[in-house]
Amino acid sequence: MERRVKNSTPKKRRYEIGQCSDVGLVRSSNEDSLLSLNLEHDNPSDMGISLYAIADGLGGYEGGETASKLALNVLADNLSKFIISTTSQKDSNNQESILKALSAGVRAANDEVVSQSRSYGNNMATTLVAALVIDNCAYIANVGDSRAYCLDGQKIRQITADHSLVANLVSAGEISPEEVYTHPQRNVITRWLGSYLNIEVDVFNEILKPNNSLILCSDGLWEMVRNNQIQKIVREQSTAQGACEQLVEMAKKNGGIDNISIIVVKATG
Repeated sequence: MERRVKNSTPKKRRYEIGQCSDVGLVRSSNEDSLLSLNLEHDNPSDMGISLYAIADGLGGYEGGETASKLALNVLADNLSKFIISTTSQKDSNNQESILKALSAGVRAANDEVVSQSRSYGNNMATTLVAALVIDNCAYIANVGDSRAYCLDGQKIRQITADHSLVANLVSAGEISPEEVYTHPQRNVITRWLGSYLNIEVDVFNEILKPNNSLILCSDGLWEMVRNNQIQKIVREQSTAQGACEQLVEMAKKNGGIDNISIIVVKATG
C-alpha cells in the first residue's frame, strides 16, 4: 500500500463541485455509480467536510451496477460517524486516523461486495476511487483503475496508481505509457472490490491550494480523453459542472466505448 502523508494544518477552503455520469455510446446500461456527500455547518469555526467517490462496476447489470451502488452505500455508511466526529478542530490534525478510517471504509465496502457476490453467485465486482475532503486537505483511496488527478495551473498529475496489467508493464519498462491506450490487455485489472476479503487499499493525501482542481473519473473518461485534454478542458471551462459535461462530450466524440463518470472539485478560495 502506498501512503503519502504531508503534515499540514487544514485551512478552511471553498469548493465548486461538478459531476456527470453517462452510459456512453456502446454499453446498454450504466454500471458506474457516483457519491457526493457534503456537510454544511452554520458555525464558521466548524470544518467543512465532503466525501466524493466513483465506483465502476464490472459484470453487467446484475453484477456491476449492483456492486458499484452497494460499495458506495457501504462506504458512506461506514464513514458517516467518523465524518461527524472530525468536525471539531481537535481532530483536524490527525491525518493518520483519517487515512486509516478511509481505508477501513473501502475495505468494508469490499467485504460487503464479496459477501453479496458469494450469496447470489453472480461474481459482482467494482473499482472504487474516493476522496474525503476536509477543508484544504484531500484524503484519497483507490482500488482498481478509476483515477484521481490533481490539476495545478498548467499541470495535471495522476495521484492514484492503476491496479492493472498495463500499469505493471509500464512500471517494468516493457511498454510505454502511450501504449496503455492500445494494448490488447488494457482492460485487465489486477485489484478490485469483490475479489477477496481484507483487500489492500492505496491511500494518499493532497493539499488543495486556491484554483487547484481534484478530478475523480472512471476509465471511460481517461481511456478516451488524454491527460493533456482533461487538463485543458477543466482549466478553460468557467464552472466545474461545465467541465464535467464537456469531458463527457469529448469522451463520446473519441469513441465513448465505456460508461463515463467524472467528479470535479474546484478550490475557489
